[in-house]
Amino acid sequence: MARVTCPNCEAKATITSRETQSAHVVNLYCSCTNTRECGATFRITQSFDHFLNPPVQSTQQLAAALIKSLPREQQLELVGF
Repeated sequence: MARVTCPNCEAKATITSRETQSAHVVNLYCSCTNTRECGATFRITQSFDHFLNPPVQSTQQLAAALIKSLPREQQLELVGF
């Protein structure tokens, strides 16, 4: 899990609540744990950007679609017939 730090003093921060904006965007409401010297509260917006390695199911679906788009002879060649 990612660690949240205060943008003011860089101390550890605690996520106090979250607000979902969409399937891939969330606002995280945070409080700095350095209450003696900082005590800031702030919001971080977290969003999904892209896969570095797609999920297995997606990879299999992509491979199947690519194979189906090939001529029959090439399909048979790929599976070893």
